[in-house]
Amino acid sequence: MTVLVTGARGHIARSLITRLTSTGTPFRAASSQPGPGELRLDLRTGEGIEQALDGVDQVLLYTQPDGIDAFLAAAGGVKHIVQVSSSAVDQPDAATNSIALRHKAVEDKLLASGLPVTVLRPGAFATNALLWWADTIRRGSTVEDASLEAQMAPIHQDDIAAVAETLLATGGHVGEVLGLTGPESLTLRQQVAIIGDALGREIPVAEISRQQALDRRPDYIPAEVMESLLDGFARSVGRPALVTDTVREVTGVPARTFRQWVADHRAEFAAPRG
Repeated sequence: MTVLVTGARGHIARSLITRLTSTGTPFRAASSQPGPGELRLDLRTGEGIEQALDGVDQVLLYTQPDGIDAFLAAAGGVKHIVQVSSSAVDQPDAATNSIALRHKAVEDKLLASGLPVTVLRPGAFATNALLWWADTIRRGSTVEDASLEAQMAPIHQDDIAAVAETLLATGGHVGEVLGLTGPESLTLRQQVAIIGDALGREIPVAEISRQQALDRRPDYIPAEVMESLLDGFARSVGRPALVTDTVREVTGVPARTFRQWVADHRAEFAAPRG
């Protein structure tokens, strides 16, 4: 068995690579910006697809709608494809949500292809806390965010990787769509407080308006994606997030808590020592 891991520089892919390495499972890591020992694979253009898939039995597929036709044309001999999609596809605004649309486009083509496919729809990634707050927390500044009472069930990237590893090893759940979440519903405010507990200090928080959040949008987040994210936060205020038990059902081990995730990443929030 040889596994192709696309998006090799992402959190989920890196976790899966660590697992495959520890079990001695042959794998091939590929990325549009490859590091040492990785193949160049641009899923947007199809560059490198045939080379990456040559001799591969299983694939962890990063969602990229632009190149899905080229991928499918080259993937005829693959025995199992696990796509990392998004729970945005399940949301009420999925027909107009930019995040949902890009993932659903790939889901639909994979499931209609006749290839053995399992779709994973993880909810909020715990790693989003690094993108949203890590720099601010390291500086000792106030965390400012819209909809601080929005609830979600953040999932540890290692749990997504564990599910993917199990599916690729067993060939289970072909043709199914699996929703993945962490084990508890938490507000954004509660998540910041948990990070503060791990650091041994209180982190001040302040709620800002939707427009302020849009005005502060990081360059790496497209405007339409930011709109979708803020819409999702607003819908989740005061509403406990859906919590699934899929991680345990697939792997036999319960999903890790957000507190466990923070313990694993504490150093990334801690201020550097002078």
